[in-house]
Amino acid sequence: MPKSHSSNNTWRTFTNSPLLARYCAGSGVFMRNVDVIIPVYNGLEETRRCIETALATVDSAWARLVVINDASPDPHITTLLRNYAADNPQLVLLENEHNLGFVATANRGLRYDSNNDAVLLNSDVEVANDWLFRLREAAYHHQRVASLTPFANNATICSFPDFCKDNNLLFDLDVAQLDSHFATHFSVEDVFSIPTGIGCCMYLRRDCLDDIGYFDEDTFGRGYGEENDWCQRAEQAGWRNLHLGNCFVYHKGGVSFAQEQTPRVARAMELLDQRYPHYHATIGSFVVQDPAREVRIPVLLGLFAAQHRPKVLFISHKLGGGVQEHLNELAKLYAADALFLQLVPEQDGQSVTLGIFDQGRRLRDGLYFDVDSEFDKLVALLRELGVGHVHFHHTLGLHPRIWAVAGALDCDYDLTIHDYYLVNGNPTLTDAEARFVAESSPEFDQRCAGHYPLPDGISAQQWRLNQRPLVSRARRVIFPSTDCARRFQRYFTVAQPVICWHPDYLAAQPYPQPQWHHDNSRPLRILVVGAISREKGADILEEVAAALAGSPVEMHLLGYAYRALGKGIITHGPYDSAQAKDLIKTIAPDVVWFPALWPETYSYTLSLALRLGLPVVVPDIGAFVERVAGRVLSVVCPWDRSVREWQLFWQDVAAHGMDQKPGLAAVDTTDEMHDFYADEYLRGVAVISGVVSATVMAGLRENFRGAGHELTSSERWLGRIWRFSRRPLVARLVALVPFGLQQAIKRRFSARPMHDIVR
Repeated sequence: MPKSHSSNNTWRTFTNSPLLARYCAGSGVFMRNVDVIIPVYNGLEETRRCIETALATVDSAWARLVVINDASPDPHITTLLRNYAADNPQLVLLENEHNLGFVATANRGLRYDSNNDAVLLNSDVEVANDWLFRLREAAYHHQRVASLTPFANNATICSFPDFCKDNNLLFDLDVAQLDSHFATHFSVEDVFSIPTGIGCCMYLRRDCLDDIGYFDEDTFGRGYGEENDWCQRAEQAGWRNLHLGNCFVYHKGGVSFAQEQTPRVARAMELLDQRYPHYHATIGSFVVQDPAREVRIPVLLGLFAAQHRPKVLFISHKLGGGVQEHLNELAKLYAADALFLQLVPEQDGQSVTLGIFDQGRRLRDGLYFDVDSEFDKLVALLRELGVGHVHFHHTLGLHPRIWAVAGALDCDYDLTIHDYYLVNGNPTLTDAEARFVAESSPEFDQRCAGHYPLPDGISAQQWRLNQRPLVSRARRVIFPSTDCARRFQRYFTVAQPVICWHPDYLAAQPYPQPQWHHDNSRPLRILVVGAISREKGADILEEVAAALAGSPVEMHLLGYAYRALGKGIITHGPYDSAQAKDLIKTIAPDVVWFPALWPETYSYTLSLALRLGLPVVVPDIGAFVERVAGRVLSVVCPWDRSVREWQLFWQDVAAHGMDQKPGLAAVDTTDEMHDFYADEYLRGVAVISGVVSATVMAGLRENFRGAGHELTSSERWLGRIWRFSRRPLVARLVALVPFGLQQAIKRRFSARPMHDIVR
């Protein structure tokens, strides 16, 4: 947890005196001078920034730069380095006659002055403030330090904000701002033992170099793995590798040898395994323990609170899917204007996790709260973080008290309707056979309960009555389609309805005009996209594919179904949304089919097909109708067609093509509908900046937890079982198990959707 840094201020002034700069009061020993060693090969602008920031921050009374040109192929780099050397006496330039590679070049710098400590600094690293002072101070404050590594945005086990990830700079802050926060809130005491230092910025004590030697040039050649090997040798000799919590640098990553990293990484891992059989197990154990979270999370919270921007709390379920895609979309859309947090259930009805977004990406670190016992603690934190608005996206799995968060924060809230859970507990309005139940059906609620049972003793009427306060008190109720608004308002009175397609619609305008490319020289290629449940038409997809066996038709599924489907479907497996466009282009479908059996409220997979200019076939319920109205090569079909009717339809398309006339009349999408997210969404949200108090922060340590992104051991087992169930013989046996029992077994392992587990 944060420690006061005020005691270090006097010491820092004292040690800035040239006569006394080498004495470290913390350890009672004199500190050596320091060479900052910068091997250079490629990356002109990165090298310029590295050297400029180092020159601006290194005290020439006790430190200098040793820059080594490893026979760079870029003459501009050679000129740049020679100019720096001519203009800056605190910079020593060494030039390799031939390219030696990173390891030999680093060793040349380490040997340059055998009296000095060294900092190995990659040429794509930027530094700020008195970073080197803090590194040297910590290297001598602690006993037997071999290496010391600060935080960086791209430093594997020393990364911030996301551990073991390549990150952008948090909230678009600069290096100096981020480093200042680390330096202000943490001290020389805040170090963590790590299995290996990280070579992008690594302080090396000379007495350890004298003891164990330099990097292994013969084994690690061009580079990668040399610092891991050196740190393991140091550890075996009784030295310590530490991660320092009060310093941050920026590392771009991959500049010097980006194109050859992958094979060299693989080879380095093999060599490390051979030399240190327990190395990777040690790394794995460290990752699980993740002790530096005690620094990362307070810094993350402190920086979030300090930003002078509107701050919005999303509240949703934990099932991912289109709801999560929309939240990610909003956070990315407003990344320059606002900050976002997300609250989701951890254990249904009991606890929640709180995560923070940065530039449209939910960060890995978060906090866990038991709602019954820690609701007030959660509210106190949200208040000090500066939350000025709450946006409900779903209530599935939430403790009822979370509904009161906006009131406790004395702010307004919005409610977006992503499905029909509030109507009668059934998100899809489908019956036990996963088929749409029309609202006009006299047994509407009973049939819906056959698929999604309500809690014992609660009728559908009582359920709606319980949801009414959440709906009626919302500042705005937002509907992603006119169809959704119409259905929902059959059951609830909405004072301030907003009908607006999700922002991805305007971001992709104009959609390309679809073209028909199929001819009779090859089979018609039909594609279904997504995680296909029974409601989304998995069973009808399988049955239609079987009926089309022998026809000139190929049926493809990019994604997966709730169970393994028949061999008549070419299944491409789970996909990452960032890769979807390229994967679809590789499949090259003639048409995308949406066999949904429920009234979807928007459909991001439809957006994907429209952005790619592909012909589509959609059902005549839900948002599909309005979203393809007026578009050519967009056929609207009855949602409840029989297998035989679908068979005849697709055979006709394969033989004669699709109708190229526009479909239904285009929906009149008003300017107000489109302007909502551009102009109105953040209007009126209070802008609150401040600090998370020491009292609140001190009470949070037991709440530190990842924000629900990592798989539990049960979920990992579930993923293995799922993959095993895809095998043809096993799939046939699984098909004999009733669907309800399959779902019950799956829920025993995890409430998370399968696409979050098997991706």
